[in-house]
Amino acid sequence: MTVAADRQVKDPCAWLSAVTLELAGAHPADTRGVLMAVWDGLVAARLAGLHAAGASPRWRARQGHAEAAEFDLAVQLARTCTAGPGLAMPAGLPGAAVAWPAARADAAVAAIISFCATAETMLRRAGELTPVWEDSLLGPVSLTRRLADSWAGRHTGRPLRLPAPPPSWWR
Repeated sequence: MTVAADRQVKDPCAWLSAVTLELAGAHPADTRGVLMAVWDGLVAARLAGLHAAGASPRWRARQGHAEAAEFDLAVQLARTCTAGPGLAMPAGLPGAAVAWPAARADAAVAAIISFCATAETMLRRAGELTPVWEDSLLGPVSLTRRLADSWAGRHTGRPLRLPAPPPSWWR
């Protein structure tokens, strides 16, 4: 079952911080656990980023670049997490979303970049513990770096082109 997180989360930044701490404390030998925690963090980061994008043109532009990295990372994680990701990736904000002040948007972007650094580190550690590095870990390592670079303004990627129909986890 896939759950839409955007309707349940009151504070995406607090959730993202909690997931980042959980991920940092995960045992890298539990590859699936690391990947599932990265999925949860990606959902939280996506939601926080959508809110931040509504606060200023700078974050809106960067969110547009980050969106393709988010989607590509979600595709790779969804393939790897064979039991299903559980949380749906929010395609957009609910219609009743309230605009965030600039300071909260800035904090959200800082939390996203911090999550990406933690995810990249944990995915690398998990990869080091596998007998042979797998694509299930190599791709997410580079995509978490690209996501952080997109939010930091160091990567101006391509716009997202969703497949038709979009995956069931992209809502």
